[in-house]
Amino acid sequence: MGGQPLQERLRTRVGMAVVLAAVALFATALYLPATRYGLVWDDSSLIADNSLLTNSRPAAVFSRGFWAGSPEPVTGPAAAYYRPLVTLSFWLDLHLSNANPRWFHTVNLLLYALAAAAVTLVLWELLHSGVWALLGGLLFAAHSSHVESVAFVSGRTDIMLTLFTGIAAFALLRSFRKHDRRWWFVVLAAFGGAVLSKETAVLFPLLVALAPLLVGVRYDRRYWLIVLACLAILGGYFLLRAAAVPGPIPIEQGVGFGSRVATVGNTAGLYIKLFFWPFDHRAKYPASDAFSVPTQNIILALLFVVTIPLLALKRRFGAALWGYVWTILFLLPVANISSIGPLAAERLLLLPSAGIVMVLLIAFSRLLTFRVAARRVVGVALALVALLLGIDTMLRSRIWQNNETLFTAMVREAPEAPSAYANLADAIAGERPDSALALYNRALRLDQGYVHAYLHAGILLSRKGDHRNAIHHLRLANELEPNSATALNNLGLAFIAAGQPESALATLDRAVSIHSGSAPLHLNRASALAAAGRTAEAETDLHLALELDSTLHPARVLLADRLRLRGLYDSAALLLEQVARSEPTAANLNRLGSLLVAAGDSARAEKYYESALRLDSTCVPALYNLSVLTAARGDSVAARVWAEQAFRLRTDLEAVRELREQLAPSPVPRP
Repeated sequence: MGGQPLQERLRTRVGMAVVLAAVALFATALYLPATRYGLVWDDSSLIADNSLLTNSRPAAVFSRGFWAGSPEPVTGPAAAYYRPLVTLSFWLDLHLSNANPRWFHTVNLLLYALAAAAVTLVLWELLHSGVWALLGGLLFAAHSSHVESVAFVSGRTDIMLTLFTGIAAFALLRSFRKHDRRWWFVVLAAFGGAVLSKETAVLFPLLVALAPLLVGVRYDRRYWLIVLACLAILGGYFLLRAAAVPGPIPIEQGVGFGSRVATVGNTAGLYIKLFFWPFDHRAKYPASDAFSVPTQNIILALLFVVTIPLLALKRRFGAALWGYVWTILFLLPVANISSIGPLAAERLLLLPSAGIVMVLLIAFSRLLTFRVAARRVVGVALALVALLLGIDTMLRSRIWQNNETLFTAMVREAPEAPSAYANLADAIAGERPDSALALYNRALRLDQGYVHAYLHAGILLSRKGDHRNAIHHLRLANELEPNSATALNNLGLAFIAAGQPESALATLDRAVSIHSGSAPLHLNRASALAAAGRTAEAETDLHLALELDSTLHPARVLLADRLRLRGLYDSAALLLEQVARSEPTAANLNRLGSLLVAAGDSARAEKYYESALRLDSTCVPALYNLSVLTAARGDSVAARVWAEQAFRLRTDLEAVRELREQLAPSPVPRP
């Protein structure tokens, strides 16, 4: 592996292109199965169910927080996230793919392949060896702590952060080697991309300021210009952020200095351990008091902090300081100096792990300078480690197939975490409601103040018709979070389902007084008013809901129903046509057809029923209605065909059975 011919071939541009292609293809091959996975966990709130993402223009993402548009309000540190470039990528994916999960996963995969190539370029500049850059790139690409970043669409933040930071670092190192300041423009552009992808990049200017010292080159007399330009970009970022996410980042209070130091040391040590032994995976690291007292993880952190500077005392290892400072800088924001995110997560190691790879490759490549055979053994060993990590990566990625596989793994790996049980319950509630309720109860036994479990258990109980217990759970959620729009909204809906419209109105009135700009609250208040017989007020609230959110189609459907009852068929049809144009589903087209039948326009109604069946040939209501309509105009043969299809799909429906019997041909009397 260390032979001269191969070394020389990989020193050329063509050789480096081969190295980059090999790393990118290796990364692609490892995660190719993930392109068949669905959207899971935070993907629903950030992408699939995000109202602002689906309805806003691309430029609007720069004037909103990362979690804006989520169906459930996000509080705490996550509410202060500002990652517009990632949000823009989601916007593009959503509008190019029509929300196809395969597209999102493919984009994640391609971005990760590019990020691995960018890290390989940095290694090339540090080591000036295609062979060692290839080994480092393969090690980075295969590392199984990266699975969460790639297989989880929302993990794209760390991929884009690593991609842009890697490009900026490569351009900076290339500017040193080529003595060409034009590379600084690439540094600045890539740094802008990094800081708009994730907050961690705000520390990159410090790496820029220290870079000549770390890699052993003299400071350019104009070097202050690029440092100043990085700071100017950082200032612009903070201005954008302040306009989009008003208010400071929440800082955890009441934590002593000793506890904070222990927490930082434990977290950093955990990430160091995770890099060197990534096989003990955790989909979730639940909050634990154990992090605030010294553990063996602190020893790992101290070993890393102390040994690399000692190694760098020998001149040939001096460049290891670059990877060392890289690792320290990008570990600090995720090491719980302040609580601004999860206690720990495998995806947060993606960018720091690139620094550890740099340290290792510099150490191995320069430790055995004069021993060619030993260097070959080390190279083969690194290739085998990359292969082993790649196998673990492919096995681990399977838990991200869907919500059930993910949260089942989470329950297994973090049995003390209430959210693991509640998330699994959310995943199976539609198919196995009783099992889901048992999981919610398990979560509440672990944490009696866990609002999510009370809230979702209440919603599920209401769907099952257990209104008394549903209201009880939702009241507890409301007591724990008195001003929560979600808790009040669902409590109001539970009262409506229980046939208590006055209680529903009282609850929703309170919710509207706190969150007056919420279109869904006005929609549900309209439902309560209609249930109470106050139809005129209900229509007023529906109009108000549509003024607040013109894309709220349930409000349009409900308003159309109110207008139909008043005989205003044309106005009702106009509303439903708008719904059908925006969301041309079989259900919406069938609903519009039924309204046109009531209005006496059977010809148009038949076309809408047929359109509904072209979209979904198993839509039983459309089959039934089309059968009735064709029978009414005397085409009994066609009507019988539609009725037979409906009966084959739903033999349990009495109305479908009766229609089939009515349309059955009369027996021919025997002579």
